[in-house]
Amino acid sequence: MNEKEKDLFRKKVLQIRRVMTADERRQKNDRIQRNIMSLPDYQNAEIIMMYLNYWDEAETTEVAEETLKARKKLIIPLCQGETIIPCEIRNVKNDVQSGNFGIREPRPDRLHPVSPEEIDLILVPGVVFDRQGERIGFGKGFYDRFLPQLRKDVCIVGLAYDCQLVEKIAADDHDFKMSLLLTENGVIYVP
Repeated sequence: MNEKEKDLFRKKVLQIRRVMTADERRQKNDRIQRNIMSLPDYQNAEIIMMYLNYWDEAETTEVAEETLKARKKLIIPLCQGETIIPCEIRNVKNDVQSGNFGIREPRPDRLHPVSPEEIDLILVPGVVFDRQGERIGFGKGFYDRFLPQLRKDVCIVGLAYDCQLVEKIAADDHDFKMSLLLTENGVIYVP
């Protein structure tokens, strides 16, 4: 799939995501959070990496706080240059700041980098996902470069609203497949 086709997908799906009312978004986020917390892979994981949402992405802040309350290690991405550095945080409110693109990331004075190989489960953002686990992000390639560094047994969860799912995306060679997709309507296990 060329960049022009990906951009059309992005624009179409982002427009649908933007028109959700605040009440719709809150209800969907509540269901997404329940689905994450009840996921056996999440419950069994000790070290969990997730993005902290911004703009109108599926909400992750409450899941991050619950992860810490459950005494699991919480990892969030720090984007430096073209690289993601996974960093542990111990307090969602105090250990993060607004960074590149307005995305919340670890504060420089609170950096606790960890090896990607330590991660058990990762929640991955995206603009569009297909039911085979393929993903289109915002086009910067951060996760496409980061995900191959993880262990082969890591549960890679594509996190999105159901309106972000399509039947098929023509994947590129560098695209990395999700283990499963999670939306407000449940879990889709990828074949």
